Amino acid sequence: MDTKQLYDKRLDVFQKSMNREESDWMPTAMFNNGGGFFYGGKTAYDYENDHEGYARALNSFLEEMYLDVCCLCGMTSSPLISRVFPTAENRLAADGTLTHLQSSPMKADEYDQLIADPRAFIANVLLPRKYPYLFENREKTRELLKLYAAAEVDCMVLQMGANQKHLAEHYGIPTVMNLGAGIINTPLDHLFDYFRGFRGTLTDLRRIPAEKMQAALDTIWEYKCAPVVAQPYDPSLGFVFQPCHIPAYLSPKQYKELYWPYEKRFAEWIAANGGKIFLILEGKWGQMADCFLDAPKDSFVLAVDDDDVFDIYNRLGHHQIICGGLRLADTRLKKTDEIKDHIKRVVDTCAPGGGFLFMTDKAFVTPGDVSKTLIECYNFAHEYSKKS
Repeated sequence: MDTKQLYDKRLDVFQKSMNREESDWMPTAMFNNGGGFFYGGKTAYDYENDHEGYARALNSFLEEMYLDVCCLCGMTSSPLISRVFPTAENRLAADGTLTHLQSSPMKADEYDQLIADPRAFIANVLLPRKYPYLFENREKTRELLKLYAAAEVDCMVLQMGANQKHLAEHYGIPTVMNLGAGIINTPLDHLFDYFRGFRGTLTDLRRIPAEKMQAALDTIWEYKCAPVVAQPYDPSLGFVFQPCHIPAYLSPKQYKELYWPYEKRFAEWIAANGGKIFLILEGKWGQMADCFLDAPKDSFVLAVDDDDVFDIYNRLGHHQIICGGLRLADTRLKKTDEIKDHIKRVVDTCAPGGGFLFMTDKAFVTPGDVSKTLIECYNFAHEYSKKS
């Protein structure tokens, strides 16, 4: 098959599985958040102004590895952002690894301000506190914001687009999620990620009065999330992406009261538009997993992280699409034959009838994530799952 035919065939296999139909093999997928660079001894710093070179270097390991679809390929920060904005959370470390700096710009006694007017609170309190250098000189600020806007467009639009084009034209691999098409967060994750941070949010859940916390979450929903669900979603754009950060640290009661009601609204919105949310089950979700039975059928693709993939599949696989099957740590720590035995069980248990997407539990981020063992495991999963 030529590249275009291979692209069409892979997309067909993927779509059949997402629609719970039998296909010629089990589709395989990846999240390549920069880890692919290190396989060839490069980093994003080597390709700061070279979109095509960046795409080639990031994906060079695909010369050796079979892959059906890409969920995400690229980095959500750039060398320019890392140099110019020292307090930006998402940034590149000195070795080129995508990293995150925990930020907690909001104080525990400021919930009333957030509830009263979130936009004014962000503009007048949080931004000056977090980015004081943007409020020192008007002309300097204008130039910094121009740099920021240009870097964001370059990173999230132009470079991501170049990556997708390279995967399609060079390897015949479709990209099934577009960050420009949608990234969603529930209010509690938004509070966790952008306002109070890890320690602050978990402390507040114990100390802030329940009615005030609920009011804060409702406020975040109205200003951040409600405009999203008010618009129809075009499923041809690909999966809506949802990274979930706080649920693994919540009690079942906290999750069901403060997280799930908003999650269900997202699920009902996407199901009404015929789409799916690609949700990362970061950490362990076993004690909350049954909530997904209360969402519309097949409104989620649930990417299993630290949970047992067979447990999640047995509990939810008949109602939501499951993604996972290979622990990235195993490719560093276990013998290849042992991993292959596990892959056989994954294919035999989860692949029949569709509704399953094979992928690692963690994205490719650090040196060593993409290895000869990983490549061999992906190739084996594809070959073993073939019908003929």
